[in-house]
Amino acid sequence: MTNPWQWTGSNPYYSTAFQILDLDPTAGPSAARARIAARRKRIAFDAGRFPLFGAVLTVAQVNAADEQLGLPETRLAAELLTHRPVPAESEVAELAELQQLADELDAAVARDAEAAAEAVPGAVPGLNYQVLPKLLPPALGPELHALR
Repeated sequence: MTNPWQWTGSNPYYSTAFQILDLDPTAGPSAARARIAARRKRIAFDAGRFPLFGAVLTVAQVNAADEQLGLPETRLAAELLTHRPVPAESEVAELAELQQLADELDAAVARDAEAAAEAVPGAVPGLNYQVLPKLLPPALGPELHALR
């Protein structure tokens, strides 16, 4: 298999199988088959009407892209080269809210870990000592099991 990140004449991000087939990477098998058949039909009818980045596609290119998506290794390479669409404004607001909640949760966990570390002499900051005794076997000593 060739290096998918190496440019060989043209931009590899412009010639992924998903772009050639005008297919979303998350499409199911039946939707993909229908989309590929429609793409073949369009190109066979009048390829000049449906250029891809200024180049006219051929049925052979569509067939090659279809075969590429049939193998897990080459499909993964095509997925890695495919850029996701920019999220809508409403999605950006939701993502910002989720990020804020995650930051608040991280801060709360850090405060709890520091408080737990201060309660145990010689404790390592950031280590949750409430979980550690449950992971240790009972033969390691009563002082660690007293923390339960």
